[in-house]
Amino acid sequence: MNKQKSILKILFFISLTFLHAQDQDFEKSMSDTEKKIKELKEAISQNNSEITLLKTRAQQTNNILAITKKNIQNSQNLIKAYDKKITLYNKQSTNLRNAIIANNNEMELIKKQYAERSINLYKKKNQEFRGLIFNSNSFNQMVYRIKYYNIISDLNEKTINKLQQSQFYNNKKNKEIDILLEDTDRNKSLKNNELKSLGEKEKYQEKLLSDLKKEQTSIKQEIQKQTTQINALEALRKSIVESKKKYDAEQLAKLKTIKADIKKYKGELIWPVKGKIVKGFGPQWNSKLNTTLDNPGIDIGAISTTPVKSVFDGLVTTITFISGYGTTVIIDHDGGYFTVFTHLENLLISENMIVKEGQEIGFVSNNNIIHFEIWGNNQKLNPTQWIKNGYK
Repeated sequence: MNKQKSILKILFFISLTFLHAQDQDFEKSMSDTEKKIKELKEAISQNNSEITLLKTRAQQTNNILAITKKNIQNSQNLIKAYDKKITLYNKQSTNLRNAIIANNNEMELIKKQYAERSINLYKKKNQEFRGLIFNSNSFNQMVYRIKYYNIISDLNEKTINKLQQSQFYNNKKNKEIDILLEDTDRNKSLKNNELKSLGEKEKYQEKLLSDLKKEQTSIKQEIQKQTTQINALEALRKSIVESKKKYDAEQLAKLKTIKADIKKYKGELIWPVKGKIVKGFGPQWNSKLNTTLDNPGIDIGAISTTPVKSVFDGLVTTITFISGYGTTVIIDHDGGYFTVFTHLENLLISENMIVKEGQEIGFVSNNNIIHFEIWGNNQKLNPTQWIKNGYK
């Protein structure tokens, strides 16, 4: 029983907070809405900063990509130039090789002719040479023939020497061209490798740029959603304000019809139910427990299903169920005054409902008792000092 009374007392103090429950609901709704709007605006600000950063990164990537593409173009142009050089060097090398072959053939022919002439001269040298010299018509002719013979021999040697020099030059030039050709091939190979690397770099930068743009688009879409949410919350906030104004106006209109200042009616309040007090206010002897228990109100014996009425105009702040007390109702009468009813059934009211003096709020339950309390400024009051003497 003491535990049940403690629960009832706690419930009563909780009910004090219901005096402005509706206002608190409005304030909480407004606070939650404004908090959400603030969070969304901060998120949008962060997203805009992220977009600015992404744009900067995208611009930097785009600049690097432009440089890469230019380098690719330069490499491609160099490779084309190397190809032209290789074609030219190959042509020059082919011409030189052909010239070397021709020189070799000519030298071989001269050497062959010179060898044959030398053999013939050796065989016939005495006869021919003597005939060539001594068959001259004059001394001058003889000298001329000797010189001519020597000139022919010298000419063959000079021709061979000249061809050998040409062959040496051609071989040297061909080696130089081979070196240039090898160097050009190497440079072309390096450029091809560089071009391949630049191509991979270009693909990476293009993908990076694409990803950055996609990320920007995604964040912009998120900002759009957040903006839509803010607009909806702004509309909700406006609706809350309008609802609050409407509620305040309705409550004001209702309050104008409510009897105020319950203190003025002390000793004049109506009985909550038709019946007889079976347990008074304050300390009461409990023979079953063989101890004195404190009763914060009065217990009125009444027939089951008898209507229970509000003793004064007020606002229903709490409807709940307490073990041992059953359905419990607390009504706020303003000015810090409350009434408490327990052991009710078949309620005719709801929370936040304004009730008038004498208005039925429910019925006596089948235990045939109504427990009734009056509280003022957080103090339990003796109901018998507030209600009229006798049921009316």
